[in-house]
Amino acid sequence: MRILFFLLIGLFINSQHAAAQDTSAFGRPAYELKVAVDKESFYSQDIKAGPYVLPDNTIQLYPGETVYVEIEQENGVIKKMQAVPQIRDAAKTITISFTQDVKGKVHSMMMLKVTNPFVQQLVYKVSIYLYSQKKWVSTDVWPVEPGVAGIETWQDIIISVGLGDWTLQKNPS
Repeated sequence: MRILFFLLIGLFINSQHAAAQDTSAFGRPAYELKVAVDKESFYSQDIKAGPYVLPDNTIQLYPGETVYVEIEQENGVIKKMQAVPQIRDAAKTITISFTQDVKGKVHSMMMLKVTNPFVQQLVYKVSIYLYSQKKWVSTDVWPVEPGVAGIETWQDIIISVGLGDWTLQKNPS
């Protein structure tokens, strides 16, 4: 009985220690993506579970996804980007959402929204995977000014966006 008691205490302490040191990265769960095309059809794809933030700090999103990304930076140089399940520190967390606007079951537009909490401009590059061309294409986006959200829209049907080459820059005077 005494051994069982110490074994249970040990398991409890280990579980509390493991919970306090969660080293797993927050990522996307597996799900079925559905993107409206026209009144009769839609694009469907099984999305596998995986990270939102790739090792090179590229962020990949599919329509309908929103991700919170904590950024560690030093003097405007981004050192680390990490997806988190909720905003813990608003001063260092960007919010990125990618949505499809549908009217009457018909595709209207795609929208990317990036919120910048920093005092510098947030600059990044975007590639989009076009449904019509079945390939990745680079596209131009505007820098996101400090303390506001930048919004980009496209008329194309986009299956995924990749955001990378993140930098923080002083505002031009």
